[in-house]
Amino acid sequence: MRHVPQAETVSATPPAPSADLDPIDALPARALRRFAGAVIAAGVHACARLDASQLPDGLVADGLGRRPLLVTNHRSPLDYCVVVTVCRTGGRWPAMFAREDFFARAPSRLLLRALALIPAATGRGAPDGLRRANRLLDQGRVVAIAAEGRLVHAAERPDGVGRLRAGTGRLAAEGADVTVLTITGADAAWPPGRSAPRARWRHRPTITVRAERMSFEAAVSPTDAGAAVRTTMVELVGRDPA
Repeated sequence: MRHVPQAETVSATPPAPSADLDPIDALPARALRRFAGAVIAAGVHACARLDASQLPDGLVADGLGRRPLLVTNHRSPLDYCVVVTVCRTGGRWPAMFAREDFFARAPSRLLLRALALIPAATGRGAPDGLRRANRLLDQGRVVAIAAEGRLVHAAERPDGVGRLRAGTGRLAAEGADVTVLTITGADAAWPPGRSAPRARWRHRPTITVRAERMSFEAAVSPTDAGAAVRTTMVELVGRDPA
């Protein structure tokens, strides 16, 4: 675990579920996520080899802390599927941020909410998404955020990571238990700009997933928290080819 001095010790045991039933806990939503998780995992393994051997044992199942926030990089449309697949192996489902315009139409909005996706609004609407994320974190649910806020092409990440948006630093400063989760190789399986992954029956690319827990001072600023997260992310992605 990467440590920022004077961090408090946090138990890895999630808190008891809230007495108020969240809509994503409704039986149809849970059934949808079970089905979607199986389909997503099958799709990831069909188009790439997933190497999660660098993840600490039991990390996803019980090592993410009480308010577990996964902070990822974003190089490929496949990244979301990789995060779901990794979390699924530990019996967890990530509530992830997604582009706000995906929620514009009622049918897609209902589907995405059932999949526990959070609208990633900008401007005046941004605090709404962060408040929703904090409520889920308070319930002990895994929340995942792509720190760069968009797909970042190779030319835009000379050190391996693009510029981080402010949301990651804010959630970290507000007490989230941060785990940096990096994904490399997914853009070889599904490059940005394509509508679907590349069909490869042989010589599938390898997607490598690495992770590192972080801790912060109680009074850390969002800016300093975001900078520390980015430093860790750069180090992790630097262990793999670009």
